[in-house]
Amino acid sequence: MSRITEDWTAAIEADARLDRPAYDVSHAASLVLHPMGRAAKPLQNALHGTWLGHPLHPVLATIPVGAWTLAFAIDSAETLGVEAGPATPRAADIALAAGTIGAVAAAAAGMADYRQVHGRDRRTGLVHAAMNTTALALAAGSLLLRRQGRRGAGRAASAAGWAAMMGGAYLGGHLVYRRGVGVDQADRSPEPRGFQPVMPLETLEEDRPRRVEVWDEAARASIGVALVLHRGRVHALGARCSHMGGPLDEGWVQDGGLVCPWHGSRFCLEHGGIMDGPSTAPQPRYETRIVQGVVELRRVPDPGDEALRPEEIAKEQQRPQPVPPPGARPADEVLFEHHELMRRLFERIADMSPTDPERRDLMRVLAGELQIHEHVEDEIFYPEVRPVSEDVPAAHAEHQQLADMLAVVLRLSPSDPEFEAQLRSLHEAVDHHATAEERSMFVDARRLGDARLREMGARIEAMLDEERASLARRSWRDLKIRLLEGV
Repeated sequence: MSRITEDWTAAIEADARLDRPAYDVSHAASLVLHPMGRAAKPLQNALHGTWLGHPLHPVLATIPVGAWTLAFAIDSAETLGVEAGPATPRAADIALAAGTIGAVAAAAAGMADYRQVHGRDRRTGLVHAAMNTTALALAAGSLLLRRQGRRGAGRAASAAGWAAMMGGAYLGGHLVYRRGVGVDQADRSPEPRGFQPVMPLETLEEDRPRRVEVWDEAARASIGVALVLHRGRVHALGARCSHMGGPLDEGWVQDGGLVCPWHGSRFCLEHGGIMDGPSTAPQPRYETRIVQGVVELRRVPDPGDEALRPEEIAKEQQRPQPVPPPGARPADEVLFEHHELMRRLFERIADMSPTDPERRDLMRVLAGELQIHEHVEDEIFYPEVRPVSEDVPAAHAEHQQLADMLAVVLRLSPSDPEFEAQLRSLHEAVDHHATAEERSMFVDARRLGDARLREMGARIEAMLDEERASLARRSWRDLKIRLLEGV
């Protein structure tokens, strides 16, 4: 199925014949807006969703998708002779009408966005719009037929419209999730976390944007920043426009905002917020200061940002140190020892004969240790190191992947040839996860201080012992493993 849809979207994107009608549609929309003058901008902002902080079109599109799908389901039941009551046909008609109203609103918002799309995305957008317009026409026609008492023909028309809508929805999803239309395109690197000198103040001219670059070591990429001297103050915003990646450093200043030269989005110099669309996401913002005639800047974190700043780490390091139990080992040492245990188990299972009956038993031991390790890290280690390490979200994601891979391996018989390949993949994934922790997160954890590491290590060892000794915990793990095996 994916091959068919890939070929379909590729054919649409490569068809240059669509360019002429695509631009004709866009120009027709412009003819409606241009006579409105300055009043057109607030209308466009409303349709883009600038006020919402999110594109409005996909929000409105859920109305026809949901309502028309409900109508289609009720109509299908009615066609098959399954009728819940005399009000059932009326419910289908109401859902169809609600979807039709929602489709008109979604089309208006979609047309506002469509005017800002170019190249092969405009070709896809044209077919997307054509299919949804067809669906709208068929839905409207279905309502008319139903009012005339021709319910059979009405159901057929709305069913065809539903099919057209689903095709249009697929193309809409392709534009967003594959092509990135409508998603935030700004560089949201957390760098620089501390003030970094970037340019002599004397080189800046009033209201003339200048581009500087800062280095993001984790991404191995330079991040552009647009500097603007405005009314005696230096402002700094991300240079890549959040709408479609336009170069803000090549834009201009208008009424306290920096205008993107590509599509006209305007962002407040003070806080990076949106003053005019089509963008719906604010720009990354940087704090600036002048030190001995040189402009220095640092990134202002986004709300909920996982990036750690030096002062946050320093604050965590100043927390009172606990008194660890005598002989307690550091947490990283305890966890490394458990990593090595699991590596040895993998090697033993791989070396065993596929027909060895003990192979299944050893696989269950490994599964139990993997579950224990995940529980210990999730409950103790990750919460403790989160204030000093940015690796915790990725580690949680890897835990989920390892659990999914383990479920596949346990379902297979150890004598199955596929078992070897799946076991090898799981081994590599576990080793990658463990090695990444050892090289990065364990190093970060040492920022907490030796006493906290040893106190944490004591808690981890106690939990490991409890997990293995507790009959209830062992029984629960065994039950999960047996269920995964399908026993």
